[in-house]
Amino acid sequence: MACAQEDRLMTAAIDFGTTYSGYCFSFRHDFENDPLKVSANTWTAGTAGLVSLKTPTTVLLDSNQELVAFGYEAEDRYAELAEDEEHAEYYYFRRFKMTLFQSSSRLTRDTMLKDMAGGKQVKAIKVFAHAIRYLKDPAKQFMREAAEEAGISRNQLMIALEPEAASLFCKYLPIEKLQGSEGGIGAFKPGSRYLVLDAGGGTVDITVHEVQFNGTLKELDKASGGAWGGTRVDESFKEMLEEIVGGGMLEEFALSHTADYIDLFRDFETKKRNVKDDSPGKITLRIPITLQELYEERGEGEIKKKIRQTKYKDDLTWVGDRLRIDKPRFVELFSAACDGMVDHVKKLLKSPKVRGTNNILMVGGFSESPLLQKRIREEFPSCRVIIPQEAGLAVLKGAVIFGHQPATIAARISKYTYGISTNTKFDRSKHPMSKLKMVEGKEKCKDVFDKHVSIGQLLEIDDVQSEKSYWPLYSNQTQVSLPVYTSTIEDPSFVDEPECSYLGKLTVDIPKHGSDKEVSSSFIFGGTELKVQAVVKSTGETTSANFDFLEGEP
Repeated sequence: MACAQEDRLMTAAIDFGTTYSGYCFSFRHDFENDPLKVSANTWTAGTAGLVSLKTPTTVLLDSNQELVAFGYEAEDRYAELAEDEEHAEYYYFRRFKMTLFQSSSRLTRDTMLKDMAGGKQVKAIKVFAHAIRYLKDPAKQFMREAAEEAGISRNQLMIALEPEAASLFCKYLPIEKLQGSEGGIGAFKPGSRYLVLDAGGGTVDITVHEVQFNGTLKELDKASGGAWGGTRVDESFKEMLEEIVGGGMLEEFALSHTADYIDLFRDFETKKRNVKDDSPGKITLRIPITLQELYEERGEGEIKKKIRQTKYKDDLTWVGDRLRIDKPRFVELFSAACDGMVDHVKKLLKSPKVRGTNNILMVGGFSESPLLQKRIREEFPSCRVIIPQEAGLAVLKGAVIFGHQPATIAARISKYTYGISTNTKFDRSKHPMSKLKMVEGKEKCKDVFDKHVSIGQLLEIDDVQSEKSYWPLYSNQTQVSLPVYTSTIEDPSFVDEPECSYLGKLTVDIPKHGSDKEVSSSFIFGGTELKVQAVVKSTGETTSANFDFLEGEP
C-alpha cells in the first residue's frame, strides 16, 4: 500500500487473503472530497458464473516457477491441464497461507511451500507478495520483501493491520450502510469501546478499540484470534462427503476430474454465502455426474444407496445430479467455525481490560454470512452488532483510507515481551553454571533476556520504549550484533526458555578505535512495524539499525 505522502497521487491496497485476494485504490483528490470513493476490481469465475469482488488466492506456476495465472484463471487453467494430463510440470498453490499459519517452524526467506498436486516445493517468498493474515512481526518484513520482489519499492509500502483498517472504513460510513448501527462508528463519543470481529476465509482476527478524545483509536487488549474462518465450513462439508464416498475416492476425484471438483466447491461457496435463516427447508447442490461414475467404476455401487447406510440417511437425498441437504444439517456445517469464534469472544469480553465493551463490529468476507450474523446476535444479546454493507471489502477499503491517513491509531497493546539477548557479569549465587562463558579472562553469563517491553504493555505509537546501553563483548569488535527475542511470559530470564522465540537481530556499526564503544538502543513501535534506533555514545551519531526478522537462529 502506498505511503500517505503529499506527492502520492494514488493509494492502493492489496489484501492477500487465505481464501480470496483483491485490490482497491483511490486518488488523493477523490479522498479529500469523499474518503469512501474507493474503486475495487470485479472477477468472474467462467465455469460457474460466480461474480466476486475478490478472486481466489490460487497461484499457478510453470516449470520455471514463473507465473502462469492467478485466481479464478489459475483454477480454470490448472483444471484444463489436469484433464489433458499435462499438469505434471506445473506448480499449483491454493489457500497456501494456512500452511504457513499452521506451521510450527520459523518463517524464513528459505521457507518452502509444497504444491497441491505433486508435492513439489517452491520458496514461499516467490509464491506470494504479502504473507500471513494473522500477522506476526517476522511476517511483516516477509511481506515487505515479497512486495518489493513484485516491483513495489520500500518507500511506497506500508502494512495495515486488518481490524484497524476495517474500523477506519466503518468510521466514515453513513448510518444507513451500517446494519445494526443507531449512530454509526463516527458518532461514537470519546471513551466508547467496540470489538472488531474480522472473520475472513482462513482466520478470525479480534481486537478491541476505544475511541480517544482526538478521534484516534486505542487498542485495549492484544490482538487475538484463531483458525475459525470460512474455510472451516468448507472442511466440514468435505468431511461429510468423505464419510459418504471415502477420503481416497474424493482425492482421486479431485485429481482425475479437477474442473468438476472445483465447480462442486464453487457451488458450495455460493450456497454458503447466501443461505439464510428463512431459506427453504432443503439446500440443493449440483454434484458432478463424474463423481458417481468414478464411484461405480471402483465397484462401490450407487452413492444414494451409500447415503442410506450413513448417519446422514435422514438429512441427505441424492436425486440425479443433485444433492439435497436438510437445512439443519447444512447449518451444522458452520458449527465448528462459529463455536470457536463465540467461545473466544466470550472469554475476551470477560477480561477486565475490555470491560464496558458492548458493540461488536463484524467485518471480513465470512461476516457476510447470514448464518454467522444470526449466531453472533443470539450469543451476545446485550451487544449491538454492527455490520457494514460491504463487510468483505471493509478491510481493503479501510486500508486505502489508512494509506491516505495513517495517523489513526494512537496506541496498541504489546502481544509479546520484547528483549535482547546479552551477556552480563556471572553471579555464581544465582546463575546456573551452564550459562558460564569466559570472555577475555572474565566470567560472563550468556543468553540473558534483557527486557525492553512487557507483554500487555500499552505502547504509544512512535514513542521510544526503554532505552538501554550495550557494549561489544570483545575489545576488537567493530560491530555490535544484538539478537532480539520475544516471549509469551512477562519476565523471562534466559532467551532459550521454551516461551521465547528468536525474532531477528539488530546490527550496529561502532568506531574501530577508542575505548568508549557504548551503544544506546531503544525500541520504537511506529505504525505497524518494529523500528530500532541506535546511538553511538562516543560520537553522538545515530547509526543505521538493521532489523532482520528473517534470519535463522543466531
